[in-house]
Amino acid sequence: MDSIVTLQTGLLTINTYIVPLCNDAVFVVDPAACSLSNDEYKIIDYIKKNGKRLVAIFLTHGHFDHITGLGVLKKEWSSAPIAIHEKETDALAGSKSSQIPLLQMWGMEEVCSIVKELPKQDITFSEEKTLDNVFQNIQEKEILDALRKWKIINTPGHSPGSVCLYNADDKILISGDTMFYHSWGRTDLPGGNEDQMMNSLRMLINTLPDDTVVYPGHEHYGFTLGSNF
Repeated sequence: MDSIVTLQTGLLTINTYIVPLCNDAVFVVDPAACSLSNDEYKIIDYIKKNGKRLVAIFLTHGHFDHITGLGVLKKEWSSAPIAIHEKETDALAGSKSSQIPLLQMWGMEEVCSIVKELPKQDITFSEEKTLDNVFQNIQEKEILDALRKWKIINTPGHSPGSVCLYNADDKILISGDTMFYHSWGRTDLPGGNEDQMMNSLRMLINTLPDDTVVYPGHEHYGFTLGSNF
């Protein structure tokens, strides 16, 4: 498998991941590039420049800093479906997004404008399934075979529907804001739960191999699970 590409994008320097599948097909995790951070086309430019084709978009959770790039990606690749856990869909509810009151309280009116215009999800899930079952409407068998290597792991705590993606063959964990380098995501935002977060971290540490390589939602990436805690 080609290497995962990390692009640091968006208002809070998100690790947006471009994940290779087969041939020229890729999927993107947590696209954050937007006009307010002056990198609106960073993801698109990389994909096009390298002769790749976006076939799907996956969200580890719905917080505003991880989703601001959805609009520009869907304009360029309208057929690429957006998938998110069913407990996170209120984040993509347009002008009724659950994040609007908090962003207004923080004085982030420009971000509110972006969130209100974001496209809604195409697919929701709740079970810990592999991505070929999530993106089952994709017709190309090779792509589905490649997606089958990625399994969703439910890891509530940072938010109710936070998830990680795990590839057992390559021992890779895309952890969103569940796990950081020597740290983890905050639990003091609406829907966060410290006890759930600790349970999720214990589950990952106790069930995945120590040499699993972790790609988190922010900051340092590419460390191993066993070296992290």
